[in-house]
Amino acid sequence: MNTVQMMRQVLFKPLDFFYDIQEPNRLKWSQGFILILMAFIARMVSLLLVGYHFEAREPYQISYFHEFIWILVPWITWCLANWSVSTILDGEGKFKELFVGSAFCLVPYIIFIIPITLMTNVLALSEESFYNSATVLILCWVGLLILIKVKVLHDFELGKLILITFFTLLGMAIIWFIGILLYGLINQFISFFLDLFKEIRFRL
Repeated sequence: MNTVQMMRQVLFKPLDFFYDIQEPNRLKWSQGFILILMAFIARMVSLLLVGYHFEAREPYQISYFHEFIWILVPWITWCLANWSVSTILDGEGKFKELFVGSAFCLVPYIIFIIPITLMTNVLALSEESFYNSATVLILCWVGLLILIKVKVLHDFELGKLILITFFTLLGMAIIWFIGILLYGLINQFISFFLDLFKEIRFRL
């Protein structure tokens, strides 16, 4: 089954999809990166195609790098946190299944965000609630797929699913906190040595 067929299956038969990907050699690492790249492209295209009266930012205010980070970082930290927590709580999912499976959960966003964005060019500003509701619906669909993925891959009951989801979100927050802390420390460390180098060079 190729990637396009798998994208179709996760949309219409998500339970079957997440059971099927547990078979050996069904998933490829490259599929995860390709889907994340597709999600990034869909995000950027939607920002560029949004109707002018729906625009929240000017084109020059949009950073391709920041938008990519806002997609990549939550995906990676979710995978790491969920795998770590599920390992402690006797989850059955493998990291590759979590890693690539989480990327497949973004398929509704990849497919539908651009058509929904195109509608902003024919909608009046008073109909903004329709656009916002459709966007929220897509994100809820993605969230539901993530929960189904966690349940199927780890073989958890509802109570344990809620518990592991909570601890996964907590784990993500901890990872982000440590990442921000390290970024600040490294930035200060580099600034200190740059200032020291400039001072030595000035005195010489």
